[in-house]
Amino acid sequence: MLYIRLLQNMAVIALAAYLYNQLNLFRNFVKKERSFKDKIVMIVFFSTLSILGTYMGINVGRDALANTRPIGAITAGYIGGPFVGTAVGVIAGVHRYFNGGATALACGISTIAEGVIGGIFGRFSKNNQIKPRTAFVAGAAAEAAQMIIIIFITKPYSYVINLEKVIAVPMILINSVGTAIFVNIVKNAMDDYNKLEAIQAQKALNIAKKTLEYTKKGLDNETSVKISEILCKMASVSGAVVWSKNGVFSYYGEKIDESNLKHKIEKLYLKSDETMNSIVNVGKNYEFFFAPIIINNEIDGVIGMELKNSKSANEYFVEFLNELSSLLSMQIELFQLNEKVRILNSSEIKALRAQIEPHFLFNTLNTISSFCRTNPLKARGLIIDLSNYFRQSLNKGEFVELDEEIEMLKSYIAIEKARYGDRLNVVFHIEKGLERFKIPSFIIQPIIENSIKHGVLKKADGGNVVVAAEKEIAFIKFTISDNGIGMTTERCKEVINNWPGTGLRNVNSRLKLIYNSNKGLEISTSEGKGTKVSFKMPIGEVHKCE
Repeated sequence: MLYIRLLQNMAVIALAAYLYNQLNLFRNFVKKERSFKDKIVMIVFFSTLSILGTYMGINVGRDALANTRPIGAITAGYIGGPFVGTAVGVIAGVHRYFNGGATALACGISTIAEGVIGGIFGRFSKNNQIKPRTAFVAGAAAEAAQMIIIIFITKPYSYVINLEKVIAVPMILINSVGTAIFVNIVKNAMDDYNKLEAIQAQKALNIAKKTLEYTKKGLDNETSVKISEILCKMASVSGAVVWSKNGVFSYYGEKIDESNLKHKIEKLYLKSDETMNSIVNVGKNYEFFFAPIIINNEIDGVIGMELKNSKSANEYFVEFLNELSSLLSMQIELFQLNEKVRILNSSEIKALRAQIEPHFLFNTLNTISSFCRTNPLKARGLIIDLSNYFRQSLNKGEFVELDEEIEMLKSYIAIEKARYGDRLNVVFHIEKGLERFKIPSFIIQPIIENSIKHGVLKKADGGNVVVAAEKEIAFIKFTISDNGIGMTTERCKEVINNWPGTGLRNVNSRLKLIYNSNKGLEISTSEGKGTKVSFKMPIGEVHKCE
């Protein structure tokens, strides 16, 4: 009979899981963007669920209750973390204590312990993933802990033994299953969310690949017509528009009053700092949804898509539009970077910028595309890394602060690591206080790239690259070392004498030229044991070249 009464409460648990999904909190869990406000909402939700479990409990004598209260505390900890689990445990535990009964104190304390145990299991879950099987184990462990606490605290001992015979097995089993059911429902919702995001991200990438042929020529009236046509057809919308502040405007789709649309876009974006998605009504039967194209942290233009029904613009569509505008922004920035390189091709630094070859972009887009199917969050992160990499490359002057250079390098490495996985590991050891030291831009990346391509990736299991910077009296010493395949003595001498490849040759010559020195790069290597490349910069000398 006790089993049946407890099982009846499972319907409430399933309903609670459904309501939890409607709060959209699991989406922030997927994105790892849970705010303090989200945690407060979770505490209120799971505390309510736990207290409800107490009221739905079955009196088994002396006001002792067999109930589903633990499910709320355990699940709160498992999904929300130790802080949320503990908070729910305290609230529900205090409530249970004031309800009275022979086991009031023991159950109050055990509820707190269950929230903590759920949080511990959640914290140590692999890759921060929630799994019904682990949730079941967490529930069983937490319920076993409750039974032990009841034995030690509740008196008399004979009463406790008889009570445990009645409630121990049913509560351990039912509450563990209930926790697993709740987590499984949330996990299924998260999986569906990931699939939808993957589809939208894949669509954005496909469109970006198609538009690349035109954005690499620059955004003008001719190319924007092609881009708007691609947007309209591949996004399956009624119409699409491309507009920029330099006068470019093109629309493709069903016939509308284009002058009215252009006027409303200019009114919204030309004289404002609007950076959010905007909705514009043009006529009675359709609406345009816009996402700004951001270049150098400023609005350069917008892309817009026409929908017959504003309800079609759900959060998935908005995310798709945002990711697409981010990709187009990156492509346009790449075009501007190439234009700057072409126009200002008179110095070594411009030659280094020219090394940002098209195949790097295509390889990265292909990598992102593959992650869209398996790990959409990783794909989104790589899109941001790629955008940051090109944005920082575009904005660099002759000299940059070391922390700016490291930030760009980390974006580059994140992209390379996504391609090569565990075969590549890059570590930075930068002495504290050197963050604002100015160095020639693009001076470290060619060396890291050389270590990756010709060192660690030549080994079947890959290897490590260590980037270090430390102060040595009047100098800053930079060292880039790897444990790759290394070189023979003869090959090392050939490299030092001839400097094959543009990257290391340019770095070596720039160091000598900027610091008026006979010393550039120093290389030490051993076949099969890796390579170390180092160079020094005099403190203070760099400012003479600014």
